[in-house]
Amino acid sequence: SRRAMTADIAHELRNPLSVQRANLEALQDGIYPLTPENLNPVLEQNYLLNRLVEDLRTLALVDSGQLALEFTPTDLIPLVRRVVERHKPQADSHGISLNIIAPDHIPPTTLDPGRVEQIIGNLLSNALRYTPEGGQIDIEITYPSTWKINSGHMDFIQVSVHDNGPGIPPEALPYLFDRFFRGDRARSRDEGGSGLGLAIARQLAQAHGGDLAAQNHTQGGACFTLILPIRSDYEA
Repeated sequence: SRRAMTADIAHELRNPLSVQRANLEALQDGIYPLTPENLNPVLEQNYLLNRLVEDLRTLALVDSGQLALEFTPTDLIPLVRRVVERHKPQADSHGISLNIIAPDHIPPTTLDPGRVEQIIGNLLSNALRYTPEGGQIDIEITYPSTWKINSGHMDFIQVSVHDNGPGIPPEALPYLFDRFFRGDRARSRDEGGSGLGLAIARQLAQAHGGDLAAQNHTQGGACFTLILPIRSDYEA
């Protein structure tokens, strides 16, 4: 597993580094004039490398048990609304509607709001990638949740992100949360990110004492469900 992981990382690093080098050499040799437009591809690949390094660092911290979460009492409904609002410009540009379905009130729970926003943001980004023009994505908050996670009598809340895209191929379902797995091998790394987003999202959910699940919805499309325990306090 470690050898495979090392090979995957080397593969992910090679492509953006090669693009950077080719563009820089072209600029150095005068093939491309030194303009902001010709520097953009180099900068984009640099962003990609930084994202990959940060994702790998997060996974390394989780694996070693050193990821520091900043737990604070949080109202989940406004948190979800903030994440959805950030994704509205992208959704609007493709005519995709983002619908929040939530109860009037749920009890606050102790969690790391930044990390939970990261999880939900990842799920929304994935949903937008696969939702067709003019489609819709439902973000549903459910309390109490019917999910059970070996936790005695603890109550759970869940956030489901359901798109009306093509759904998840059955053969891909068991591997969705594997590191570097891609259900659609044709997608470029630029469009699909580092291939670590879902792995990180699930690890962060589990670090909260919850989980992240995926399935095909009975009405079509993919459905990802974040399950979080309701906590009034937290002891690390």
